[in-house]
Amino acid sequence: MDYQDKYKKVLLASPHCNLGKKGITDEFIGHVLKLLKRYKIIKIRALKTVASKSNIKQLAKDISELTESYVLDVRGKIIILGKNKI
Repeated sequence: MDYQDKYKKVLLASPHCNLGKKGITDEFIGHVLKLLKRYKIIKIRALKTVASKSNIKQLAKDISELTESYVLDVRGKIIILGKNKI
C-alpha cells in the first residue's frame, strides 16, 4: 500500500485521537508521536471547546511543528498529519 492509498484510507476512517479541552499538552504530543510512528498518517479530531474555524489551522501548524510532521489536510475540525508529504 503506497502513501496515497494510506491517506485515502485514513480520510474515511474514524479519528485516531481527539484534541480535548486541555489543548496541546506534553501528553497529547507524546501520544501523537507514538501514533505517527505506528501509522505514518493519522487523523485528529479537535473538540469544539478547543477549536474554532479561525484557529484550527494554527492548531494544526503547532501540532505539526511539535511532532516534526506535515499537515496533509484540515477539514472542519479534522486534522490529518503525516510523517512525509504527499
